[in-house]
Amino acid sequence: MTVDPKGFVLGAMGVVLMCCMDAVVRALGAELTTFQIVFVRMYGAALWLCIWIAFTRADWPKLARFRRHLLRGAMLLVVATLFFYAASHLPLAICTALAMTAPVYVTVLAALFFKEPIAPRGVIALALGLFGSAAIVFGGKVVVLNGANDLLAWSSAVLAPVVYASTLVVMKHHSKDEGAAAMSLGQSMVAGTLALPLALFGAIPELTPALSWQVPLVGFLGAMGYLFFINGLQRLPVSVFAVLDYTALIWASLLGFIFYSELPGAQVWVGGALIITACVLTAQSVPKPAPATAAPPP
Repeated sequence: MTVDPKGFVLGAMGVVLMCCMDAVVRALGAELTTFQIVFVRMYGAALWLCIWIAFTRADWPKLARFRRHLLRGAMLLVVATLFFYAASHLPLAICTALAMTAPVYVTVLAALFFKEPIAPRGVIALALGLFGSAAIVFGGKVVVLNGANDLLAWSSAVLAPVVYASTLVVMKHHSKDEGAAAMSLGQSMVAGTLALPLALFGAIPELTPALSWQVPLVGFLGAMGYLFFINGLQRLPVSVFAVLDYTALIWASLLGFIFYSELPGAQVWVGGALIITACVLTAQSVPKPAPATAAPPP
């Protein structure tokens, strides 16, 4: 299997948009509960996706695939709740660095379910990615923000990539015969609906000028991010796409510095260099197929 350059570009754009969404989530954490953030993120994305599908005449989610949407939506709810809580209470670069453990689980799951081979360069790339993440996590002093409980914030950040890896593998499987917009809309509607009862437990905040643009923006970034994200995922092996996701650390550091004055230390740049190297090695690690007399249709 060869690596599709278009898949890399689409995947990279999806990663950037999702990092921008995380930066907005960080701001929303000062006004909304985590479940309220999940709700506005999911339903906001659903509204934008309805406009996108109507404009592009793409496929709508099919009722026959409701079980698929329910599975992905439930998993997405868990991932979003864990990660959004962590993103609201930990520096963006640190929270993203902890998410870098996901490729370890993704690669194992991809080998088990998709029989994707792991070349020696891929193993080295995974090791470099983990070393880069470890350098960022343990290389400097980390503070917990917004009065978060240390154990809860860190536990959420550690558990999020475990569930995310499983979700990514399921999305890869479903993306073979379902469009990106239909997948995104279906899972967003399910996750938002499941989050609604939990969101109502918190006090409903007043609509401030900041919330008036942050709420629709988080939905827009989530919708567009997942469109690019799934389109890239459709064109790449899941293990390759997962390590491409490592670049989120660079964007998270940059956004944290620009919007929240979180100055990344030297450990962020050292770890970032290792992570970028891991991405390059992974892109080169996918073996080319040997000539076959009777290959199945793509």
